[in-house]
Amino acid sequence: MTKVLFILSAVVIIVAGVFAFQNGQEFTEVRKRVHALNASIQTEKKSELTAIRGVNDVNSSIKTVQADLDVEAEKLKAQRNKLAQTDGEVATTEEALAAKEKKKAEQDKELELLPKGMNPDNMAESIQKMKKEMLEFQGQAEIKKKEVAAEEEKVAGIQKRLDDVNHKIEERRKNFERNSLTSRVIAVNYDWGFVIIDAGKSTGLTQDTKLIVTRGAQTVGKVSVMSVENKNSMAAIVPDTVVNGQVIMPGDRVILENLVQN
Repeated sequence: MTKVLFILSAVVIIVAGVFAFQNGQEFTEVRKRVHALNASIQTEKKSELTAIRGVNDVNSSIKTVQADLDVEAEKLKAQRNKLAQTDGEVATTEEALAAKEKKKAEQDKELELLPKGMNPDNMAESIQKMKKEMLEFQGQAEIKKKEVAAEEEKVAGIQKRLDDVNHKIEERRKNFERNSLTSRVIAVNYDWGFVIIDAGKSTGLTQDTKLIVTRGAQTVGKVSVMSVENKNSMAAIVPDTVVNGQVIMPGDRVILENLVQN
């Protein structure tokens, strides 16, 4: 009887030791998973802080460029006003020239009616004077035309600078919108290892763009864009990036892995 009790005691001790060993391994695995989860959360927080700083920098740049745009617009307005004034002066000069030409034509007609033998010396002197004045007006008109051409060239230069500023603003706006990308996984093909996301060409995505898939504050994995359509894109699930025990699912949030620098 004592021998039986001894054997039973030994069996109980062995079973207890096995259970204790298994529990210790499970506890170690749980601690490892918790540590990995905490590290993932910290990485996600750092990424979000970096994205926020990038957005703030872009907003500051947009304000600076907008101020430059306002200055250039004022310059353009002043040049246009000056051009309008110059156009008015040219019109006045041309009107005066037309009046002189009309007066000359009338005097020439009157000369034809003079009686034979009449001395037209005084009238000839007046005509010569009018011709001289006409040439002067023509010269002034040419000068004004050249001034108008110069002002138009200045306006064209200012317009080009204005267009360049608008182009820069548009490029920075597109980069800002791309850096602010927040889309969702709408379908997952686990057999072929790819996902469909609800972001297309208008968001600035291109082939090989790297994206991070998150769920709440947790990173689930990474995907790489393979093709971009108008409204949706297809991205391959990057091997070895999916967190252990996690599966990318429809509804998961997708953000850029690397921000575009202006």
